[in-house]
Amino acid sequence: MSKAAANAEFQRITDVALQKLKTRLDVYLQSLNGAAGMMRASENTEADDFEMFASSLNVKESLPGINGIGFIEPVPADEVPEFVAGMREAGIQSFTVHPETESDIKYIIKYIAPMDINAAAVGLDISFERGRRETADRARETGLPQLTPRILLVQDDTAQPGFLLLQPYFEGVDLKGWVYAPFVGRNLLEGLNPEEGRLFDFEVYDGIAAHNDALIYSSHEHEYTDTLYSADYTVEMFGRQWTLHYHSTELFNETFTTRTPFLVLVGGLLLSLMLAFAMRALRMRNESLREIATLRKKKISAREEENRSLVENTVVAVMILDSDRKIVFANHAATSCFDGKRDGLHGLSFSDFVTELSEDESRPNYNALGHTMTGRELFIDLHTNGWVTSSGKRRTTVILRDVTTDVEIANELVITKQRFDAALSGSQIGVFEIDLKTGRSVVSHTWRDIMDIKQDVENPQDIFMERIHPEDMTMLLEADRRCIRGETVRSIAEYRVAFGTNWRWMRSDAVVVQRDDDGNALRMVGTQTDVTELRHSRNALEASEKRFRVVLEAAPVGMATLNSGGYFIGVNPALTELTGYSDIEMLKDFNLDRIIPKDDMDRMIEAVLSTVRAGNQDVYREEFRIRHKSGGHRWGLFNITWNYDKNIGSYVYIAQVVDITDKKKMEQIKSEFVSTVSHELRTPLTSIKGALGLIELAARDKLPPSALRLVQIAQSNSDRLTDIVNDILDLEKISSGEISFSMVDVDLCALVQSAQSEMMPFAVTHKTKLELVLPKDELHIAADSGRMMQVMANLISNACKYSYEDTDVTVTVEKRDDVAVVYVQNIGPGVPESFKGRIFQRFSQADGSDTRAKGGTGLGLNITREIVWRHGGEIGFESTPEGPTIFWFTCPITQLSEGQVPATEKLPRPVPGKRLKVLHLEDDEDFAEVIRAGISAYADVHNVTRIRNTRGLLSDEAWDVIILDWTVPDGDASGLLDEIKEKQPNARIVVLTSDAVRAKDERVSEHMVKSHADMNRIIDCVINFAENGA
Repeated sequence: MSKAAANAEFQRITDVALQKLKTRLDVYLQSLNGAAGMMRASENTEADDFEMFASSLNVKESLPGINGIGFIEPVPADEVPEFVAGMREAGIQSFTVHPETESDIKYIIKYIAPMDINAAAVGLDISFERGRRETADRARETGLPQLTPRILLVQDDTAQPGFLLLQPYFEGVDLKGWVYAPFVGRNLLEGLNPEEGRLFDFEVYDGIAAHNDALIYSSHEHEYTDTLYSADYTVEMFGRQWTLHYHSTELFNETFTTRTPFLVLVGGLLLSLMLAFAMRALRMRNESLREIATLRKKKISAREEENRSLVENTVVAVMILDSDRKIVFANHAATSCFDGKRDGLHGLSFSDFVTELSEDESRPNYNALGHTMTGRELFIDLHTNGWVTSSGKRRTTVILRDVTTDVEIANELVITKQRFDAALSGSQIGVFEIDLKTGRSVVSHTWRDIMDIKQDVENPQDIFMERIHPEDMTMLLEADRRCIRGETVRSIAEYRVAFGTNWRWMRSDAVVVQRDDDGNALRMVGTQTDVTELRHSRNALEASEKRFRVVLEAAPVGMATLNSGGYFIGVNPALTELTGYSDIEMLKDFNLDRIIPKDDMDRMIEAVLSTVRAGNQDVYREEFRIRHKSGGHRWGLFNITWNYDKNIGSYVYIAQVVDITDKKKMEQIKSEFVSTVSHELRTPLTSIKGALGLIELAARDKLPPSALRLVQIAQSNSDRLTDIVNDILDLEKISSGEISFSMVDVDLCALVQSAQSEMMPFAVTHKTKLELVLPKDELHIAADSGRMMQVMANLISNACKYSYEDTDVTVTVEKRDDVAVVYVQNIGPGVPESFKGRIFQRFSQADGSDTRAKGGTGLGLNITREIVWRHGGEIGFESTPEGPTIFWFTCPITQLSEGQVPATEKLPRPVPGKRLKVLHLEDDEDFAEVIRAGISAYADVHNVTRIRNTRGLLSDEAWDVIILDWTVPDGDASGLLDEIKEKQPNARIVVLTSDAVRAKDERVSEHMVKSHADMNRIIDCVINFAENGA
């Protein structure tokens, strides 16, 4: 082999050796990154965590040359005593900081593992030596791993040159310390390459100069004075320049250098002998070289296979790139990292998978972003090294580590801490931890904020204890003692703390979190909150509850609380008196259905539950019978409300029960009185009115004017008396809703015109003129036409009575949005100011003399208002003294359906033809006589006074119209309706009664109240219905 070829081979061998050195140092760095990731993933890293981490790495076997892995923490000089105490409390009893230095900030080795071979380094302040200190500062400033100059490790007894490799550890932008690895140069470099000592020897120097003071390692003890081949390298090793000098051994020189094995012998005689000997020697030399070459080839192949196997199976992702940064090799870890298949990355561009970040974009734990073949995004810790192959091709070795999980965990930890801090701050919860052996405490920022203690104040526990109220101190200490002794799980106490001259209430809740083997408490952790407002609210609630119970017990009405099942959970004395049961009985599985009949109970449950489901908060109010314990019944007005009790997860119902038994009795008496008055007054009044009307009609041309005038006076007074009776009887029934209105579609304009026609004589009498102002289009309302006529009559009559003579009373109808408005205006003295506030009250008149001067009972406007309200409208007035007075009311507008006839349109009375047969059930024979006389021109009327007589006639003859009075001496005529429908299916049923309260019956064709129906209406009703039925 030529000398040039041998020199190239030597360069290749030393390049490989140098690369192995860099690879080993990169592996060291990856181990430090792993330790940093372990610290980020741990909430509180301790010495045991480093021991477990070093054990999992198997440092002694897997990381040859490294002494261990540790952590250095910067500690201000004034905090060193506290730091040492904390380390001793954590279990390192012999921990001390050494040596003494003047540094303001100590760089203290806090942890290192394995501990057995590194014990001397624990507590070492590396700032004692300039090289160590400056390297640590440089790592902090650059954020990159840095290597110290050549030093002597305190834990190495051999006094060999060593180094520290420091990786800065940040949390966010704050430096927390350095993860580091100490190693001895000889342990790192010795045996790194199998060719060392065989084919080459080498020396390593710290720096760019090769002199003995900087020597790190030499593979041989003798000095080389003459070597055929050598190679020198100056490389950067994590911020330090190292110089490496390689030189060939005799074996390399003999193996790779060709010499001529000829011996020049002097003498021709020995030429042939010497030639034979030379040939033999040459053959033996060739065989030796061949054997050496074969052996070398096997060793190289084995070493290459070993290296390939190591690279292929290492957990670290390794790639080799060509000069175009195409991937020419990727180990299994790299392929798996990017979700590729076997050899699936070969030939692809490295930039397709990795994007290197700029220095500004890089973070302490990653400097590149990865993109897998399946689209996942990775955070990558990337390291590269360029080299040249033996054939001169440029290659780049890429070592990368997927730190995505570490980054995500670190980010999650940051977010979790932020959330935890925000939660504590937002909820104003202070956290404290007490060392029960030393008495020292550690508190959160929120604890200091709650206690108004500055963040930099030391020993806040002492200040806290001094501010506790003397009366509460014993209770607080006893709660702690009981918890420490294990008698209680938690120490919970409320106590007062001084804030200047004021006291505030605090609540602490603590638990023992650590005990020794003997069960003695070592640490207690707890929370503290300011409960002053809660305490005041609780006191106020207790006071309010006491007042409520006093009111409840003394309340004259029954009160109770019930659960969602209807069972009583609280009652007061008034309710027990109302039901006859004692409070003990009612609070022991006593359900509401025991005192309320089933039908009423079902109705109540359905109504209350539907209201609750609808989300309404209205008070449910209804009257129900109450079964008394004695067996009798009483009446109660139930007012039921409810609220949702979150503690039990269901509704609680509050019932207020007013005893209305006496009220019900009075109502019954009143109802019986009204029924009696209705029958006993309305029937004769209707008879008188009907008789007078017939007399006037029949004898108008025969009586002298004076007699006719007496008849008219009698008619006027009977009308007035009828109005008074109707007003008195209708008032309570209308306001209480006992009278049902027959709501039909009514043409309001036509109704007003009818009212004008009927009230025109009244207006003439009072020397006024009725004027109408109506809209062009019809306005339809849902109304009881009779009651609405009553409203118009009241308003128009009042307007006429209180108008100046020869003035107009104007009735105006307008449409406003979806309501119709009716105005009745007159010109007169106006409503007195003192009377305006009570004009709609019962029996109210501006002047008592009005009763005689103007007539009336003072009930008309009150009844008018009740009728308007029942129609869903409003009523009001405006009045100017000696000027216009306007009364107005509203009604909702409806749309008239196609083909519907407004209720105010009357069918024309037919011309008398076929005589009708009418059966009239009426016990007042005078009234029956008047009716018979009134319709005698059209019908033959047969009167009966008893229900039993009516039944007999239903079977004997056919009737066109049957007139019934509901109440007769032998019963209620409603019992005849089914029989009439069965036996007289073609007959029309007309009810003419004094009972205005009775509900409408669909079997009845027309329902009339005697005092509200004049003879004309009765005739029209009978004849029209009969005609329609013909």
